[in-house]
Amino acid sequence: MKLIILLGIALLTPVACKKEGSFSPTDNRDKGANAENDAILNDPALANLNKDEIFCLQGPRITKLVEKADFTEQFALVCDNKSSKPTTNSSFDDLIQSAYEGEGEPKVKILSSSTNEQFVTDITLGYAIKVPMANPSLFSDYKAHNIFATGVITEDSKMIIDVAARKEFPGRRSIEAVTLNYDIKTAKGAAIYDKRQTEFNTYLLKEDYRQVVLSTEHLLDADNNPNYHATNGLTIGVQAEEGYTHIVFLSNLVIKNRIDPSRLEAALIDLNADVAKKLYNHIIDTNI
Repeated sequence: MKLIILLGIALLTPVACKKEGSFSPTDNRDKGANAENDAILNDPALANLNKDEIFCLQGPRITKLVEKADFTEQFALVCDNKSSKPTTNSSFDDLIQSAYEGEGEPKVKILSSSTNEQFVTDITLGYAIKVPMANPSLFSDYKAHNIFATGVITEDSKMIIDVAARKEFPGRRSIEAVTLNYDIKTAKGAAIYDKRQTEFNTYLLKEDYRQVVLSTEHLLDADNNPNYHATNGLTIGVQAEEGYTHIVFLSNLVIKNRIDPSRLEAALIDLNADVAKKLYNHIIDTNI
């Protein structure tokens, strides 16, 4: 079962950086391995690009360079890379326009979903929130992952997300690496066994540029996971009008051995909606 969730439950891959003026992405890095990355971050062509263009050009370049996982499909969902100047597409714009702002219910969208005869399901979900945040590089200061340890709970579904480890400047140009343990206890009223461990990394896309920040999430020990072939997620933080930031979530889950994928799909939509609300409220209620 392959599940793609935009900023959603593959868990919500929030954008994490340190405060303005307080991070140096060159800390603890392998200088030889990062020489090409330095050239990418300081590419003179970036001076003439806006934040959407920087995301669509730099995101694929940097994630390919660090070789954590292949995020090609996720970028293709929200970027138009056919032109000489890649930029975000109508799907990305739709997620931005429907971002949750504290009223009503978050809009978690299924972008694609399919199940084969071997009960491997490929599903894509997406959503966004809009929060009062001067720029997306401030997100890590909220330690948002920590708020889910008590559970993401809906009327008939429950998921626990624990932070197993957190490390600043772990190398390979990541600003922060967070190891997450997911445990879905119930899905639409049915008790299930559904566990996975992922690694969440955040990257600058341009040296000293904080108007757009990218985070990735990928499955650890995939060969030994009984529930997932892969989980790939993108979290894109984009500066909106003054004082606000949009956070867009993209996640790809390849889920196996589920004879009732529709139940898990429905549960993931509900759980992601609750993630969006919890995250929004946490940012609103937290003074940084």
